[in-house]
Amino acid sequence: MKAILPLFVRLIAYCGIMFLISLVTQYDFSQGELKEDSLTEISQEILVGLSALLLLIFGSKNKDYKVFCFALSGFLGIHFVREFDFWLNTQLFDKAWQVLALIILVLVVVMLIKNWKKIILETASISKTYGFSFFFSGLIILHVFSRLYGRKIIWIDLLKETHNKYVIEDAGEKVVDIREFMRPVKDASEESIELLAYAIIFIGVVEILIHTSKQRKLN
Repeated sequence: MKAILPLFVRLIAYCGIMFLISLVTQYDFSQGELKEDSLTEISQEILVGLSALLLLIFGSKNKDYKVFCFALSGFLGIHFVREFDFWLNTQLFDKAWQVLALIILVLVVVMLIKNWKKIILETASISKTYGFSFFFSGLIILHVFSRLYGRKIIWIDLLKETHNKYVIEDAGEKVVDIREFMRPVKDASEESIELLAYAIIFIGVVEILIHTSKQRKLN
Protein backbone atom coordinates (compact mmCIF):
# COMPACT_ATOMS: atom_id res chain seq x y z
CA MET A 1 0.00 0.00 0.00
CA LYS A 2 2.81 2.39 0.89
CA ALA A 3 4.42 1.85 -2.52
CA ILE A 4 1.36 3.03 -4.45
CA LEU A 5 0.37 5.84 -2.05
CA PRO A 6 2.19 8.56 -4.08
CA LEU A 7 0.38 7.37 -7.20
CA PHE A 8 -2.97 7.53 -5.40
CA VAL A 9 -2.22 11.05 -4.14
CA ARG A 10 -1.35 12.20 -7.67
CA LEU A 11 -4.53 10.61 -8.99
CA ILE A 12 -6.61 12.61 -6.50
CA ALA A 13 -4.69 15.78 -7.34
CA TYR A 14 -5.17 15.34 -11.09
CA CYS A 15 -8.87 14.62 -10.62
CA GLY A 16 -9.01 17.85 -8.63
CA ILE A 17 -7.46 19.74 -11.54
CA MET A 18 -10.08 18.33 -13.91
CA PHE A 19 -12.83 19.27 -11.46
CA LEU A 20 -11.52 22.84 -11.21
CA ILE A 21 -11.33 23.34 -14.97
CA SER A 22 -14.90 22.04 -15.27
CA LEU A 23 -15.97 24.74 -12.79
CA VAL A 24 -14.05 27.34 -14.79
CA THR A 25 -15.81 26.40 -18.02
CA GLN A 26 -19.17 26.25 -16.24
CA TYR A 27 -18.70 29.79 -14.95
CA ASP A 28 -17.57 31.18 -18.30
CA PHE A 29 -20.42 29.45 -20.11
CA SER A 30 -22.85 31.16 -17.71
CA GLN A 31 -21.48 34.51 -18.92
CA GLY A 32 -22.64 33.72 -22.45
CA GLU A 33 -19.31 34.48 -24.14
CA LEU A 34 -15.61 33.86 -23.60
CA LYS A 35 -13.48 37.02 -23.73
CA GLU A 36 -9.73 37.65 -23.48
CA ASP A 37 -10.02 38.12 -19.69
CA SER A 38 -12.23 35.07 -19.10
CA LEU A 39 -11.36 32.52 -16.40
CA THR A 40 -10.73 29.97 -19.13
CA GLU A 41 -8.08 32.16 -20.75
CA ILE A 42 -6.52 33.02 -17.39
CA SER A 43 -6.44 29.34 -16.41
CA GLN A 44 -4.70 28.47 -19.68
CA GLU A 45 -2.06 31.10 -18.96
CA ILE A 46 -1.55 29.86 -15.39
CA LEU A 47 -1.15 26.22 -16.45
CA VAL A 48 1.29 26.85 -19.29
CA GLY A 49 3.18 29.43 -17.22
CA LEU A 50 3.54 27.03 -14.29
CA SER A 51 4.64 24.23 -16.61
CA ALA A 52 7.37 26.40 -18.16
CA LEU A 53 8.50 27.71 -14.76
CA LEU A 54 8.70 24.23 -13.19
CA LEU A 55 10.83 22.99 -16.07
CA LEU A 56 13.10 26.03 -15.86
CA ILE A 57 13.65 25.65 -12.10
CA PHE A 58 14.12 21.90 -12.28
CA GLY A 59 16.46 22.13 -15.28
CA SER A 60 18.72 24.54 -13.41
CA LYS A 61 19.14 21.98 -10.63
CA ASN A 62 19.28 18.72 -12.58
CA LYS A 63 22.31 18.41 -14.85
CA ASP A 64 21.22 15.03 -16.26
CA TYR A 65 18.15 16.52 -17.97
CA LYS A 66 19.11 20.18 -18.09
CA VAL A 67 18.96 20.66 -21.86
CA PHE A 68 15.66 18.83 -22.22
CA CYS A 69 14.01 20.80 -19.42
CA PHE A 70 15.31 24.14 -20.72
CA ALA A 71 14.22 23.34 -24.28
CA LEU A 72 10.76 22.26 -23.16
CA SER A 73 10.49 25.31 -20.91
CA GLY A 74 11.34 27.56 -23.85
CA PHE A 75 8.83 25.77 -26.05
CA LEU A 76 6.07 26.29 -23.48
CA GLY A 77 7.33 29.83 -22.92
CA ILE A 78 6.45 30.57 -26.54
CA HIS A 79 2.95 29.27 -25.86
CA PHE A 80 2.77 31.48 -22.77
CA VAL A 81 3.69 34.57 -24.79
CA ARG A 82 1.19 33.56 -27.47
CA GLU A 83 -1.60 33.50 -24.88
CA PHE A 84 -0.88 37.19 -24.20
CA ASP A 85 -0.83 38.17 -27.89
CA PHE A 86 -3.73 40.63 -27.66
CA TRP A 87 -2.38 42.39 -24.56
CA LEU A 88 1.20 42.57 -25.86
CA ASN A 89 0.16 43.84 -29.28
CA THR A 90 -2.06 46.55 -27.80
CA GLN A 91 0.00 47.58 -24.76
CA LEU A 92 3.53 47.35 -26.22
CA PHE A 93 3.59 47.46 -30.00
CA ASP A 94 2.06 45.66 -32.97
CA LYS A 95 3.40 42.10 -33.35
CA ALA A 96 5.09 42.34 -29.93
CA TRP A 97 4.25 38.75 -29.09
CA GLN A 98 5.85 37.51 -32.33
CA VAL A 99 9.07 39.35 -31.49
CA LEU A 100 9.22 37.94 -27.95
CA ALA A 101 8.36 34.45 -29.18
CA LEU A 102 11.07 34.69 -31.83
CA ILE A 103 13.67 35.69 -29.23
CA ILE A 104 12.79 32.64 -27.11
CA LEU A 105 12.82 30.41 -30.19
CA VAL A 106 16.28 31.62 -31.25
CA LEU A 107 17.67 31.01 -27.75
CA VAL A 108 16.22 27.49 -27.69
CA VAL A 109 17.51 26.66 -31.19
CA VAL A 110 21.01 27.92 -30.34
CA MET A 111 21.02 25.81 -27.17
CA LEU A 112 19.86 22.73 -29.07
CA ILE A 113 22.52 23.16 -31.74
CA LYS A 114 25.24 23.42 -29.10
CA ASN A 115 23.92 20.41 -27.19
CA TRP A 116 22.53 18.30 -30.02
CA LYS A 117 23.80 14.90 -28.86
CA LYS A 118 22.76 15.55 -25.26
CA ILE A 119 19.21 16.54 -26.16
CA ILE A 120 18.83 13.41 -28.30
CA LEU A 121 19.91 11.17 -25.41
CA GLU A 122 17.77 13.00 -22.84
CA THR A 123 14.69 12.97 -25.07
CA ALA A 124 15.14 9.28 -25.92
CA SER A 125 15.26 8.48 -22.21
CA ILE A 126 12.26 10.60 -21.19
CA SER A 127 10.15 9.54 -24.20
CA LYS A 128 9.80 6.09 -22.61
CA THR A 129 7.93 7.48 -19.60
CA TYR A 130 4.16 7.82 -19.33
CA GLY A 131 4.68 11.44 -18.26
CA PHE A 132 6.01 12.16 -21.73
CA SER A 133 2.98 10.34 -23.20
CA PHE A 134 0.71 12.70 -21.24
CA PHE A 135 2.64 15.71 -22.48
CA PHE A 136 2.67 14.48 -26.07
CA SER A 137 -1.08 13.74 -25.97
CA GLY A 138 -1.83 17.21 -24.59
CA LEU A 139 0.27 18.78 -27.32
CA ILE A 140 -1.61 16.89 -30.05
CA ILE A 141 -4.97 17.89 -28.56
CA LEU A 142 -3.84 21.52 -28.34
CA HIS A 143 -2.39 21.90 -31.83
CA VAL A 144 -4.37 19.39 -33.89
CA PHE A 145 -7.70 18.40 -32.39
CA SER A 146 -8.67 21.80 -30.95
CA ARG A 147 -7.96 23.48 -34.29
CA LEU A 148 -10.00 20.93 -36.25
CA TYR A 149 -12.71 20.97 -33.59
CA GLY A 150 -12.90 24.77 -33.81
CA ARG A 151 -13.51 24.95 -37.55
CA LYS A 152 -16.48 27.21 -38.31
CA ILE A 153 -18.05 24.81 -40.80
CA ILE A 154 -18.58 22.17 -38.08
CA TRP A 155 -20.51 24.57 -35.86
CA ILE A 156 -22.46 26.07 -38.74
CA ASP A 157 -23.61 22.57 -39.70
CA LEU A 158 -24.58 21.81 -36.11
CA LEU A 159 -26.48 25.04 -35.40
CA LYS A 160 -27.84 25.88 -38.85
CA GLU A 161 -31.20 24.18 -38.29
CA THR A 162 -31.70 25.80 -34.88
CA HIS A 163 -30.69 29.17 -36.35
CA ASN A 164 -33.18 28.83 -39.21
CA LYS A 165 -36.00 27.83 -36.85
CA TYR A 166 -35.63 30.30 -34.02
CA VAL A 167 -33.73 33.40 -35.15
CA ILE A 168 -36.12 36.21 -36.09
CA GLU A 169 -36.20 37.51 -39.64
CA ASP A 170 -36.43 41.13 -40.73
CA ALA A 171 -37.40 41.85 -44.34
CA GLY A 172 -36.51 38.30 -45.32
CA GLU A 173 -33.09 38.41 -43.66
CA LYS A 174 -32.12 36.82 -40.36
CA VAL A 175 -31.55 39.40 -37.62
CA VAL A 176 -28.51 37.43 -36.45
CA ASP A 177 -26.21 35.92 -39.05
CA ILE A 178 -25.42 32.22 -38.70
CA ARG A 179 -21.73 32.98 -38.15
CA GLU A 180 -22.50 35.34 -35.28
CA PHE A 181 -25.05 32.89 -33.92
CA MET A 182 -22.57 30.02 -33.70
CA ARG A 183 -19.48 32.05 -32.70
CA PRO A 184 -19.96 32.06 -28.87
CA VAL A 185 -20.57 28.29 -28.90
CA LYS A 186 -17.60 27.60 -31.16
CA ASP A 187 -15.23 29.85 -29.21
CA ALA A 188 -16.31 28.47 -25.82
CA SER A 189 -15.96 24.87 -26.99
CA GLU A 190 -12.58 25.42 -28.63
CA GLU A 191 -11.13 27.32 -25.66
CA SER A 192 -12.40 24.63 -23.27
CA ILE A 193 -10.62 21.96 -25.29
CA GLU A 194 -7.46 24.08 -25.20
CA LEU A 195 -7.78 24.40 -21.41
CA LEU A 196 -8.08 20.62 -21.15
CA ALA A 197 -4.99 20.23 -23.34
CA TYR A 198 -2.99 22.62 -21.14
CA ALA A 199 -4.09 20.68 -18.05
CA ILE A 200 -2.91 17.41 -19.63
CA ILE A 201 0.39 19.07 -20.60
CA PHE A 202 0.81 20.30 -17.01
CA ILE A 203 0.18 16.80 -15.66
CA GLY A 204 2.70 15.47 -18.18
CA VAL A 205 5.32 17.98 -17.03
CA VAL A 206 4.77 17.07 -13.38
CA GLU A 207 5.11 13.36 -14.17
CA ILE A 208 8.28 13.96 -16.21
CA LEU A 209 9.84 15.89 -13.32
CA ILE A 210 8.87 13.20 -10.82
CA HIS A 211 10.45 10.55 -13.04
CA THR A 212 13.67 12.50 -13.59
CA SER A 213 13.90 13.24 -9.86
CA LYS A 214 13.73 9.53 -9.12
CA GLN A 215 16.36 8.83 -11.77
CA ARG A 216 18.62 11.45 -10.21
CA LYS A 217 18.36 9.80 -6.78
CA LEU A 218 19.15 6.38 -8.24
CA ASN A 219 22.25 7.75 -9.94
